Amino acid sequence: MSSSSAIFSGNSRYASDFQSVIERSVAIASMPLTQLQNQRSNTASEQTAISSLASKFSTLRTALDNIDSGTTAAPTATLSNSAVARVTAASGAQPTEMNLEVINLGSYSTSLSNDGLIKVTDPTSQSITSDEVATLTINGVPMEIHPPVGSLNALAQAINEKGAGVQASVVNIGGPGAADYRLALRSTDLGGVTIDLSDSTGSIATQYATGTTAQYRVNGFPATAVDSTSRKVTIAPGVTAELAAVGSTDISLTPNATKLQDYISAFVTAFNAAGSEIDTHRGQGTGALSGQSLPSELGNTLRELMKFETTGSTISNPADLGLSLDRNGTLLFNTATFATAFADNNDAVRGFLGGESSGGFLQSMKATLDTVDGLTGGVLTDASSQVAKTLVRQDDQIAEMQNRIDVMETNLKERMAASDAAIALLEQQVTLITGLFSANNNSNN
Repeated sequence: MSSSSAIFSGNSRYASDFQSVIERSVAIASMPLTQLQNQRSNTASEQTAISSLASKFSTLRTALDNIDSGTTAAPTATLSNSAVARVTAASGAQPTEMNLEVINLGSYSTSLSNDGLIKVTDPTSQSITSDEVATLTINGVPMEIHPPVGSLNALAQAINEKGAGVQASVVNIGGPGAADYRLALRSTDLGGVTIDLSDSTGSIATQYATGTTAQYRVNGFPATAVDSTSRKVTIAPGVTAELAAVGSTDISLTPNATKLQDYISAFVTAFNAAGSEIDTHRGQGTGALSGQSLPSELGNTLRELMKFETTGSTISNPADLGLSLDRNGTLLFNTATFATAFADNNDAVRGFLGGESSGGFLQSMKATLDTVDGLTGGVLTDASSQVAKTLVRQDDQIAEMQNRIDVMETNLKERMAASDAAIALLEQQVTLITGLFSANNNSNN
């Protein structure tokens, strides 16, 4: 937007004076516009400052969310005999102590094609049967297999594609220089699975091993059988063990103190970053929000976060976790205090923290932060909405005022042009009359 007038061009000797009148009139009319433009610039700076503060509090809320997830993070599993099993715990699994005894790892049933069948030296062009249909029987249940004739590899592939609970493979049991390829079948589940393969001549495979189920017990309770495709079992809610060897091991599931401590440290960093941003707008700060109440409100909110207290526990306030505010409002975190508190009574620590939706310190802080950036009633949310509306209103006012000035300038130019033309005409007439008098005087002389 421009409030400077274009150069007025006239024909009279007073053209420059008319230009000065136009410029002065436009300048006087533009003074309120300049003031409004300055106000608009200040409002834009306020919007930038509010957005920056909102970003800092958003980071603080994210850090709080992480602490909330950290209180239910997957505990660490420690085994007295790690050879017995591989144990993993999921998020939400409860800390506990238990004993796992692996009684039997279990085994898979196996079968091998019979001696006396067609000797296969090239499994790509030879097979153990010339029939177009073979019958695979699993646990007494027959099913037809339709492999391409003349290829042992194709027979194995057809069995695998059937998905019948067995895995077929081609193996060479012959010595050096005397290949003897056979069809090997293995059950996909642990346990006593029976396997047979036959064609029109009868059975063409012999079962060499009947599998057994895996067995384990937890805390001495009756044994549990496992007949699944793997040795992975759930021994407690959220706790999985992959059986690896016969034997016994004690399992200790302890909360992950390191991860929770890291989350709290990140929260402290975000807290102090928000505090530093607020300080640029109050006290000696010269930020765009200096002199407004918003920075003080936000500073008070930060201090409110650390005022939570409870009773009936060894952890009753943030200081018991190592959290404290110094005289400048900077949040400090004594990790040694936290580590000691967690080691002494992690249940008390997690109980004090609670959850954002289940009470305790975290829920209190969430409620306090809601007064800052909540969708309704949050001071930053409301301030951001208000400043956006103000910018729209100021833009409309600036556009309207600029239009009025442009119209005024156009009208002035038209009026000055008319005046200049009239004066120029008079000047021409004066020049003409003066010339006539001069000519007359010259003729008389």
